[in-house]
Amino acid sequence: MKVPWDERDDAISVQLAIGFGTVSTVAVLLCVALMLLLLRVGAALEEVRSDARAAQEALTLSLSVREHYLHEAHTVIQRDDTELGPHEGWLQRLQERARSLAARVPAGEREHLETLVRESEALDGVFQREVLPAALAGDHETLRAAHDRAEAHTQRASDAADAVVSSLEERMRTAQRRAQDATQLAMIAGCGGVLAILVLAIVFSVRIRRAIIVPLQELAGAARRFGRGEFEPPVGDVGRGEIRIVARAFDAMAEELRARERALVRSERLAAVGQLAAGVAHEINNPVAVIRGYLKTMIPEARDEEQAKELAIVDQEAAACQRIVEDLLSYGRDPSLDRERLDPGELLAETVRRFEATEVGAHVRVECSAERGDLEADGLRLRQVLDNLLTNAALLAGDDTLVQVKGRQTEEGGYRIEISDEGPGIPEGERQSVFEPFKTGRRGGTGLGLAVSRVIVRAHGGRIEALPREGGGTVMRVDLPPPEEEA
Repeated sequence: MKVPWDERDDAISVQLAIGFGTVSTVAVLLCVALMLLLLRVGAALEEVRSDARAAQEALTLSLSVREHYLHEAHTVIQRDDTELGPHEGWLQRLQERARSLAARVPAGEREHLETLVRESEALDGVFQREVLPAALAGDHETLRAAHDRAEAHTQRASDAADAVVSSLEERMRTAQRRAQDATQLAMIAGCGGVLAILVLAIVFSVRIRRAIIVPLQELAGAARRFGRGEFEPPVGDVGRGEIRIVARAFDAMAEELRARERALVRSERLAAVGQLAAGVAHEINNPVAVIRGYLKTMIPEARDEEQAKELAIVDQEAAACQRIVEDLLSYGRDPSLDRERLDPGELLAETVRRFEATEVGAHVRVECSAERGDLEADGLRLRQVLDNLLTNAALLAGDDTLVQVKGRQTEEGGYRIEISDEGPGIPEGERQSVFEPFKTGRRGGTGLGLAVSRVIVRAHGGRIEALPREGGGTVMRVDLPPPEEEA
């Protein structure tokens, strides 16, 4: 199933990439458009300058033709050919200028240049062959006819030059309009691009604020609340993408802190109870020991069997009180361990044999399958743990039931002990609480056996846990670490 993009874990990264990418793309396109428009403006202005120079050249040609005509007229009036020197070669110069100008004007205007050159050549020919000889000879009739032809050639040459100038001026105006249009378009594109970038920046700023800043402010407020110990209400699914991941991590952290706080309060409460119980137990232990001492001497001296039974019952109850006191003392202080290298398999077998000889062990069937192993532990303390677990298993399972004891070396070099029974089992929600002090599941229990067992196992660096047994019942598992040199 395709996940919507705003539900993805990297939604904010994608959004930021899209935002910055869009703004950058618009900016790049705007720069490219402005550069192209500036190139168009530059090309149009260069065309204007080129046409202006060409128009100036065309005007120069037109003036040259008129100037030559005026000089011819002056020569005719003065009837003096001695001042023709400065104007000799003007036709050649005009032809060279016309050829140079032809390379810079449109093809349609070259015809006018050809007309200019042709009429100038005709003008020079009329002057040299007809006007000048007639003027020097005083032939007015011939001079008048030749002058009319020369004037006609001059006019046509000037008209051709003026046509070139007019065409170039029109081209200049067209190029100027193009430059103006391109400049206006560049200004519009620049303003529009800047406005588009500004709008995009505002839109993405608002979206970034909504997607990042606001959720971060909520997370900061939640962090301050958590610092004050206020874990409700939870942060929830704040924001999206990466921010949502952080928000969920905040909630998980708050739940863990809440659990740790509850555990700390419970531990402090239990520690206080343990210290109080240890103090009370110490005060009770001595009187109970004295009572049992007197009972030991009174039972053999009883008047009759009935009184002896009653005294024995009192002794048993006093012994029960003494066991409670001993458990309280064990739970209320850290156990001191007398570690030694031992074989846990032998310890298990010996503990089972002793248990089977007790009154509780005699009413159940015990199967022991223990591998040999190597541990560094306090044998007496471990035997105390095993006695507690075997007693609980036998009492909870009932008479004539099977209690299985298994022990094996683990791959890590430690040792695992499992004691299973066929009793009613422990509900899943109570498998952790059974190790708390004063928590018992059977009538007459003190609720300290498993609590003391956990203290001893943890002092060894191990772990104890309650697990369900297939087919009903409970499995108490004890994992002990390997010896130091093998850890």
